[in-house]
Amino acid sequence: MHIPDGMLSNATVAATGATSVGFVGYAVAWVRKHLDQQRVVLMAVMAALIFALQMLNFPVAGGTSGHFAGGAAAGILLGPWPAVIVMTTVLFVQALVFADGGVLALGANVLNMAVIGPFVGFAVWKAIVSLGRGRVTKVVAAFIAAWVAAVASALAAGVEIWASGNANFTAVMSAMGIWHSLIGLGEGAITAGLVAYVLKVRPDLVGGDDRRMTQLSIRPLAIGLALLSVCGVALSWLASTHPDGLEFVYFEQGVGARFKEVTLLKGLAPDYVLPGIANDTLAGVLAGLVGIVVVGALLFAAGSAARQSRKGPPANGGR
Repeated sequence: MHIPDGMLSNATVAATGATSVGFVGYAVAWVRKHLDQQRVVLMAVMAALIFALQMLNFPVAGGTSGHFAGGAAAGILLGPWPAVIVMTTVLFVQALVFADGGVLALGANVLNMAVIGPFVGFAVWKAIVSLGRGRVTKVVAAFIAAWVAAVASALAAGVEIWASGNANFTAVMSAMGIWHSLIGLGEGAITAGLVAYVLKVRPDLVGGDDRRMTQLSIRPLAIGLALLSVCGVALSWLASTHPDGLEFVYFEQGVGARFKEVTLLKGLAPDYVLPGIANDTLAGVLAGLVGIVVVGALLFAAGSAARQSRKGPPANGGR
């Protein structure tokens, strides 16, 4: 559900961009204040995993497909503010390196997938879990929360397209809602599976509140999530080639007005294909591996730098 450049009006681009900058700015301040090494590692591996799983488009119905967004999962497992940073990093790399989502539309994509997704998912999950804190309740709550977050993010994209004058309000909202209610089933299933896995390995981490993590090693969980991300990339060649929900609604169903797509950056590996590799399958897998490394390393480096800056310079010049 990455909006390309050209689909949104300048006013919508400016409004969503300014809103996203505000949220991301506060998220940076919040995370910097609460950051510890455990959280940095978990954010890095979650970013890599979400990037990998977003490559796995799954068929839905009628010639369309969907892909895991990950906002609700990040919100539940990390908390909404760290999730904003994780999802923004993923979207940033996708836009600049893989030409997936517009550069000017990055603010809108961040608002939909890195702000609305995590906050709606986290809020719904917390509301359901407040009724019962059993393992089954938490997993079912994750499914419902992810489904609601997927639909909410899609409807937000619909509002942006309508506000840009490129679609009838009723048509775009109903179409985005209907198709993403189906895509949300896949989002919910994957999110529930991730939450179930973390509940088994480190149940103390599920909930995403701002308490500092326990002193138990996060290494087993980090290794497990990293391996899952590699497996996701390795299976990316099986992804559905059908258009995703937004493309299907806008282009295939003709809900939106035609526009001239603007390509500001071609990216180093556009369409998740590493250049110079003759075999398309291998080129796609290698591009995915590059992606998870770049996303994870970027977030880890930024998080580590933030921790060091928070500590400040050593007293007396380090003497």
